[in-house]
Amino acid sequence: MIPRILSIAGPFAVYVTLAILVAGLWHERRKLEWLAVAPAGAGLLTSLIFLSPVHRLFFDEDTYISIAQNLTRAPVAQITLLGGPDDLQISTYHKEPPGWPVVLSLIFLITGRSERVAFIAARLFFVLAIAAVYQLAREMFDKRRALLAAILFGAAPVCFWFSPSTGTDIPSALAAALGMWGIMAGNGMLAAAGFALAAQMRLELIILIPFVWLSGKVPRRWKWIAAVLVVVEVVHIGWVISIAPALAAVEKVRSAFGVEFISGNFKTNLAYLFNPLLFPAGITILAVAEIALSLWGKAGAKRRRLPEAGMQILMLFGVYMFFYAGSFDINPRYTIQLLVPLTLMAVSLSNRPIIAAGLLASMVLPYAHPLELPTYVQALAADHRFSTQFADRFAPTDLIVSTEPEMFLNHDKRAMSAFYASQHAEKLEEQVRQRKVIYHSGVRTNRPDTEEWSADQWVKSHFELHLIDSQEIRGLRIAFYEMLLKNFDRETR
Repeated sequence: MIPRILSIAGPFAVYVTLAILVAGLWHERRKLEWLAVAPAGAGLLTSLIFLSPVHRLFFDEDTYISIAQNLTRAPVAQITLLGGPDDLQISTYHKEPPGWPVVLSLIFLITGRSERVAFIAARLFFVLAIAAVYQLAREMFDKRRALLAAILFGAAPVCFWFSPSTGTDIPSALAAALGMWGIMAGNGMLAAAGFALAAQMRLELIILIPFVWLSGKVPRRWKWIAAVLVVVEVVHIGWVISIAPALAAVEKVRSAFGVEFISGNFKTNLAYLFNPLLFPAGITILAVAEIALSLWGKAGAKRRRLPEAGMQILMLFGVYMFFYAGSFDINPRYTIQLLVPLTLMAVSLSNRPIIAAGLLASMVLPYAHPLELPTYVQALAADHRFSTQFADRFAPTDLIVSTEPEMFLNHDKRAMSAFYASQHAEKLEEQVRQRKVIYHSGVRTNRPDTEEWSADQWVKSHFELHLIDSQEIRGLRIAFYEMLLKNFDRETR
């Protein structure tokens, strides 16, 4: 019952939030500066030249795109379990919040549904994020330091690497930056809607909502509106907590959040942020220096304080410490949420050209040490590439059964979740009788005792499979089979 309510209430809350956000931006229109176009345009051009439009997250990005495609048909956040491009038969609510899929769906309504459009939208949000950082910094500093902040954010290796990603990292960082801009400008609409949208895209960012309440510049009514806008997310978090044991079992951890992760994540994440080969450590050093000056009161009386940025860093850093996958070594993209406040605090001390030059120079070493994806992630990327290309051989009426059906749905194919099929055998049998059914056994099915492996074993034990094609990548097998009912003559259908 709760998932059904959330699937309707979630998108509605996002639509309201977006309307308020646009109104808040309109209120600030006179402050918009053309200079913001320079770093944003440079970021877009560089991303287009050096980065190909391919997924960075497997298979989260496919999930977001698939939900967005469904939202173009009806304002209900559902992920397809069985269906096709224009024939949604069975669906369910997903554990990820609907903020980013709703935004994507609005773009799809204008341009049409396609993965290519999603990649274009991702780069657009990268550009908007750079411009937003400039405007936020301009609210606090002079043009030189605002320009420096925008350049540092867009040029940070992890941010640049994920610029083509259709994931939530950069869009949510953009929303949080707009929320902070609203607080600095005393714009209640922008502050409430910005932070609310960030939480609607990434659940951990709900921790930023208290900034609206703590701000003396935001009118009280907008503080209450900010709280109302995230009510659905609070309920969503409660629902996720209720299914947490099942999610933890899938990930093979005792709990997704726990004190046992604090020590390891604290040491790993601090080492990552101060490692000049992995992260622009100059930003971290100056940001920590500014936090220290603020806490110890040794700065000059006229120096601008950045308490909100410092609190944002500490709060987000603390959230990731408790998370089982909160290590920046494992998930460097989490540092994107820290980049905006870190950059603001760093540039606050860059009142001398030599300091600004040092910050820019700290960008060089991480690029000299390129990001290397783990072998398993490379295999997932190859699985995605091979599978989507191979799927073009099948007719529109054919059905593909997979543990990752979204990557086929996003390429206008009919698909069915292997997890759903393993629990509803009669539905799959009905499909086998009606049409040609292909089974995709992907990279994830190679790992024993996982949810994907179990679904794969179920399919192989309950159906007759005829190999169509296969490929081995780094010792992991990808295969496509034609599925038949056991002891069933196709010619008698």
